[in-house]
Amino acid sequence: MARPFFVCVLALLGTVSAFSPAPRRQQLRTAELHNAVTSILDAKLDFIFGGAPTARPTANDENIVRSFLGDINARVPPSTILEYFDHDVKFIDASFYNAIDGREALEKHMFLHSGSSALSTFTDGTSQVIEIDDIVSSSTGDDDTSKVCVIYHLTLPGGEDVEDTTAISFYNLQGGKITRVFDVTEPSSPKPGDSGLKLLKLVSKLIGDESIVVGDGSSAVVDTNLSVVERYFEAWNKRDMKEAVSLFTEDCNMRDLQYDSEFKGRAEFERHLLRVKDCLPGSFEFVVDDVALSPTKAGVVWHVENDGSPLAFTRGCSFYTIDQRSGLIESGFEIPEKAPPKMGWLNTVKAKFVAEPVRFIPLVIWVGYMFELFIADGPLPGVNALALEQRTWEEVRDLSLNFFLVSPILQLPFAPTVHPCLEGVFNLLLSWAALFAGFLSDERKDKPNLLPFGPMLVGMQFLTSGFLLPYLFLRTPETSEEVYREDIDGELQAKVAEWRPLGPMLGSVGSLSIWWFLFGRPEFGELSERYASFMDLLSIDRVGSSFLVDLVIFAVFQSWFVDDDLQRRGIGKDELPLLRNTAKYVPFFGLASYLTVRPPLASRIDK
Repeated sequence: MARPFFVCVLALLGTVSAFSPAPRRQQLRTAELHNAVTSILDAKLDFIFGGAPTARPTANDENIVRSFLGDINARVPPSTILEYFDHDVKFIDASFYNAIDGREALEKHMFLHSGSSALSTFTDGTSQVIEIDDIVSSSTGDDDTSKVCVIYHLTLPGGEDVEDTTAISFYNLQGGKITRVFDVTEPSSPKPGDSGLKLLKLVSKLIGDESIVVGDGSSAVVDTNLSVVERYFEAWNKRDMKEAVSLFTEDCNMRDLQYDSEFKGRAEFERHLLRVKDCLPGSFEFVVDDVALSPTKAGVVWHVENDGSPLAFTRGCSFYTIDQRSGLIESGFEIPEKAPPKMGWLNTVKAKFVAEPVRFIPLVIWVGYMFELFIADGPLPGVNALALEQRTWEEVRDLSLNFFLVSPILQLPFAPTVHPCLEGVFNLLLSWAALFAGFLSDERKDKPNLLPFGPMLVGMQFLTSGFLLPYLFLRTPETSEEVYREDIDGELQAKVAEWRPLGPMLGSVGSLSIWWFLFGRPEFGELSERYASFMDLLSIDRVGSSFLVDLVIFAVFQSWFVDDDLQRRGIGKDELPLLRNTAKYVPFFGLASYLTVRPPLASRIDK
């Protein structure tokens, strides 16, 4: 049982994998046939599970999970899909580092990471769908709780399987609502294979991390009356591989998705287990967190512990089929959690760039901007910011004290003397950055962004393009054709975003900054003289020179906000061309004018 970065591999199913030499995937039975067969087999439960407590199939909860996956395929909005979940649901997508707690957090996750993994919902522009390969459900008590385990993969409209998308998900339900989900997807090709085993040989002690346990302790494994799959885990923990493989049929087909191909037959599977055993520290044990049982199938969610301490990134899910006559495991499919780096967040970013390649423009500019400002020795003049030149930081301090020119105009005693051209450029830039507050409607409950717009807007007051450009290439695209003021995240943000005086006020600050550039601080001489001295200053000033670059970047990218903002206001692409083009292509003043006269967002209260 091997995993890269000290995770052990429990080798399981192969016959239903579309990505191995095994036969083509077994197609899922209809719900009616499944329930009929299950009813016939109920009488044989004790024989098959070796005296294990009877686990009755729960067709209703199984259908709830089917319906949930069907709605994902149908691109039903996350706000509707949430109805399947309990308010305190714990949703664990192993593609991400952290569990998602509660419906509100899950809704944000589905909006934000749509397309990053199957259960995170699909984006509208994709054609992939979830195809269920098999499913098992059971309930052992009278407390209205049940468990459902699903193995699935993704397909294209023509029925073609999408490579490396096999996944297993385990659901806990109570009262018809999903209370817990654990979902894990196979690693991408090329498969890790024995690389994890080689690393395990070097591992002797690991640090425990109790936060990774999937179960809540209510389904702890006991020493008696275990099902055949639980006895397999127990034999593994005892390192008794003879006993472990004796629980499988002679012609079993086992698939461990750390490997490219399946293990066919008991003998080949035993050789694999013995090879893993030799690499596995003796203190490692597999702990079963939960099991979904039926007469012919079992789904298991588990994690690994070292001397009783749970290990990070060692969770996994397994799906078995059981031979009816012998009660032995005839096939198995195992998917362990991927070790870092987790690909969920990266998949979200990748999906954005694939859908809109134009995002590479601000990305490339941002990389060049940050490199030039903080690392490079040219072509911008002066030393880079990380050189920590005292003059640079004194300049930044003095410009900050003269923010929006309040201190020098009021002649406050602490107001430092700074070159008026530099002050003019600096304050024009900050007022321009503040104008983007008029687009705070770009951050909403149904349109969260990887980088929240509010904090990024504040960051623009300190590092201007260093915050604007990442927001642009990572922002969530606008899909809503009408947005209400009440949809904007935060009461203050809603007021600022739709505050009419914002445009005139910041436009005035920008105008004052230009006047200050031309005429402020008369002691710096006429325009030609102050311009010459300003050029002399910039010839040794990396930060001051970067302000001019920021002005160009702002002028180019202010247009990226306008079309989406008009769409939110119900304005079609061919409507209000003068206002639209003025806002997009007239630097600063066009944007200030737009915020002043644009149509307001609709209000649910008014309607």
